[in-house]
Amino acid sequence: MPSHPLATALSAARLTRLPHIWTPADGPEDQMQAYRIQAETAALVGSRPIGWKTGFDPKDAPIAGPLLACDMRENGGIYYLAPGEEVIVEVEFAIRLARDLPRGQTFSVADILAATGEILVAIELVGTRYANFDHVPFAARLADNLNHAAFVPSEGRNDVSAVPRKGQTLRLIVDGACVAEHAAVHGDDEPLKAVAAFASQQPDTSEGLRAGQFITTGSLNKIFRLSQAARIEAEIEGLGRARLDLA
Repeated sequence: MPSHPLATALSAARLTRLPHIWTPADGPEDQMQAYRIQAETAALVGSRPIGWKTGFDPKDAPIAGPLLACDMRENGGIYYLAPGEEVIVEVEFAIRLARDLPRGQTFSVADILAATGEILVAIELVGTRYANFDHVPFAARLADNLNHAAFVPSEGRNDVSAVPRKGQTLRLIVDGACVAEHAAVHGDDEPLKAVAAFASQQPDTSEGLRAGQFITTGSLNKIFRLSQAARIEAEIEGLGRARLDLA
């Protein structure tokens, strides 16, 4: 069966680093089709999910975009900006699953913690494969892996229940200068709220939430944009430190 045209366009944008101009004819028709486009795009670029970014849509329904292996960077790795590319830098709480979260079950935050092997600090770069992003509807952004560009995990802590998920000091450092320093407080208060909600529904068409996958939970800092080479360091006191170089 041929891929959806938007999956073809998004995979081409990834491979060529040339953004796609979205039109209403591209779709998707709804969020279910957006999830199918996510999976088709991954297949076309020859990658696979190594995790998920979670959140809620404008109607407060849980959503997620896959973190593809090709978008993963080691702590201290490099992300190469395409000409004219701008990214948003987010400091986030993330987890790494120790066991699968099967479909067809309802999960609480306590269940998510029980299935977690590590909790860690992550840098997420938010980007887009669309040239006209401001005119792109939410379902098309979801199809584009929920605007995900890159993911960098810190070393994790495995004493998961002992790690506070609110109130530690967060620092975002760019080229040695601290550009944000404040208490790490998630917009949902509990950063694992969307993880539990998405795990309970799992509307995507992938193989599901699996042991070893990372799940990242959304920004803890205000919007910070970069479009030039820089060294990014993200720290949450008592949890860890992640680093990424933009080149």
